[in-house]
Amino acid sequence: METRITGGEWRGRVISTPRGLAVRPTRSVVRQALFNMLGQDLGGWRVVDLYAGAGSVGFEALSRGAALVTFVELGSESRRVIAATVARLGCAARTELIAADAVAWLRGRPPQVGGADLCFVDAPYRDDAAMTALDLAGHLSPRLLVCEHHRSRAMPANLGELRAVRTARYGLTGLTFYRRPEE
Repeated sequence: METRITGGEWRGRVISTPRGLAVRPTRSVVRQALFNMLGQDLGGWRVVDLYAGAGSVGFEALSRGAALVTFVELGSESRRVIAATVARLGCAARTELIAADAVAWLRGRPPQVGGADLCFVDAPYRDDAAMTALDLAGHLSPRLLVCEHHRSRAMPANLGELRAVRTARYGLTGLTFYRRPEE
């Protein structure tokens, strides 16, 4: 299975996805809407893609100029697919691939999250640990945190110093945006 990058330098290029139903890549319509809201030029941004899966959001950010994307993924097949896409796109110098459970990694207070311009959280919809990961990431205060979730999931108004500023819905998918109050 595969999906395509929707904009930027690599628009139309293919991203492979792991076989089976364990990974649910962010749909292209949702990615397009996300980057319409963020802006098309992410020049210099540092991005963390938690529960990266196939890495589609991280590769979209790279395509739009992100300086560095940190992919955090536990699944070995997903990491293999991300590494293959990194090699195919020739972007190894702008990526970091971390083999870890997102919650355990966040408990270590990684500097990548606090220093991120964008932290994207897309945990499996039925994973109760998703709210723990979201809370931990929020308390590390990235400039912007975006959570992809099932539209029926109640999202918190605050995560540490971050405040929910917008929720957008696309079919069964919701995107909730959190920012620092001063931004």
